[in-house]
Amino acid sequence: MPTRTFRAVMENGDTYDDPSEDVLLLLLEDLAAGEGSWLIVEKVVDASGQTYAQAVRLSDGSFRVERRRGSADTHEVALAQPLRDAHRLLTRWAFAL
Repeated sequence: MPTRTFRAVMENGDTYDDPSEDVLLLLLEDLAAGEGSWLIVEKVVDASGQTYAQAVRLSDGSFRVERRRGSADTHEVALAQPLRDAHRLLTRWAFAL
């Protein structure tokens, strides 16, 4: 059985192991439709829990995307991204594109 690389967690607690780029897009579309306000994609191989990316739906419908690769000095924030750009940022991070 292959080792999981990452997991997506929705605000309601739903989890998706190794979601594809298409699944990440569907989850962001769910957020855009008002089904929750955030999605976290975490690297499961990092036991510290500090390697993740998250998308938060803002009140204007855009997304704030945050990424972290371990220590606090690797924390990056991209504000007010449209859905497709938020998807691009999440998939680049998750799949190291």
